[in-house]
Order: sequence, then structure tokens, then C-alpha cells
Amino acid sequence: MKMPSALFAVSAAILLAAPSVVSAQMPNWSKEQMEVWEVVSESWADDVAKNGKWPEAYADEQMVAWEADFPIPRSKASIAKWSRFYDSQGKTLQYEISPVAIAVSGNTAVANYMAVMVTQRADDKPEREVIGITETLVRTGNRWKYLATSGFNMKK
Repeated sequence: MKMPSALFAVSAAILLAAPSVVSAQMPNWSKEQMEVWEVVSESWADDVAKNGKWPEAYADEQMVAWEADFPIPRSKASIAKWSRFYDSQGKTLQYEISPVAIAVSGNTAVANYMAVMVTQRADDKPEREVIGITETLVRTGNRWKYLATSGFNMKK
């Protein structure tokens, strides 16, 4: 399962300096903000579908992820390896992602959002998680790709 991670200091700096910031309460998103949210939404759908597109189709080659369950940031190859392992261990029964803020400055975007997931491993009881996520994306050509991702449990 995708458990995103990014550098919060960089994210905060970009959020403060960015000319366009969108929040869940702001209905007028820019074209770039909509493109970023579309990539985030598509990546979640592909991850949950276990079709092998996450992270390969979405991650920059230099992508790093850092979550509470790992002692150091991980590379794209490690993210893919662990995604395949988690895919084999259980399934996502339901999820919903909601944007909190998206900042875009040039070819860099920071997406802050919340995810609510219900997952189940084998015959275990389903587990509900609420996660805050910050992801940094970079525009390469005409497509946004993940450069860094970080997530934190918001407690049930």
C-alpha cells in the first residue's frame, strides 16, 4: 500500500513561496493544480488496483519515500519492492483521498492531502487508517511525477 513521504521543511518553504495554493475550501483550482490532483488520484487508483503501475508509471527515477515504518528514506526500487510485497499480503477494501492544499511553483508541486483507508490482511479484521500525506511532484515534459513522499498517521 502506498504510504507517502516528503521533506516537510522543503514542502513548507514551497507552500509559503508558491504563487498558487489550493485548499479543500478553494473551488478555483489552476490548471496545474488540477493536473497534480489528477496524478495523485490516478496513482491511488492504480495502487489499489494492484495493476503494477504504482510506482513505476508515476515516480521520477530519483524519488524517495520516508515513512514511520522505515528507518531511512527509500528509493524508487525499494518503494516498488515493498509495494509488491504489501499487495501480496492483503487488500484495500475502501479508500478516500481529500486534498488539503496544493502549491505549484514552476515545475514543482507540493500536494498535501488526507487519506482514509480500510485495509485487510489475510483473514484479519479490517483496519481503518487516517493518514496525512505530503508529496512533492516535478513536471517532466507534460507529466507530473513524484519526487518525494511522506505520510503520518493521524490516529483513529
